[in-house]
Amino acid sequence: MAQNGGGKGWKTDPETGVQVMPDSWKKLLEWLLQGPERFPSTQKAWASENNIHEDSIRRIKRDPRFIREWDKRAAELNVNPERVQSVVDALWVRASEGDTKAAALYLQYVEKFTPTRRVVVNDDRDVASMSDSELADELEAEISTLRAVS
Repeated sequence: MAQNGGGKGWKTDPETGVQVMPDSWKKLLEWLLQGPERFPSTQKAWASENNIHEDSIRRIKRDPRFIREWDKRAAELNVNPERVQSVVDALWVRASEGDTKAAALYLQYVEKFTPTRRVVVNDDRDVASMSDSELADELEAEISTLRAVS
């Protein structure tokens, strides 16, 4: 017969003083974190398979302690480099097929890894004191330098 989870079973670790969730809750959390590929695929089927009443699962999922651990574990899982890379790869495929929204998101992502150029001008002269011809000469010299670099 299925049993009601009801929050019983939390223990305090004597060494750390941290509350530890019951094993059945840990098992539920692991199942929830598997995402769409989890088996069994429904909460009702999981409850039946694990001899827990399905209403208990709803109560467990509302427990603040469970929610904290679930949020923490999901955040760790979602920043997993393999997951991020698979999303970036999918964006690139869609962008290369002409999807402009995907292209914008992809470029926004890769911009984080693109080195930025910093232009430093070391000129003690005040531009306001230069004549028009001096200013034109300086600009031409800078343009020639930039063309040579690129």
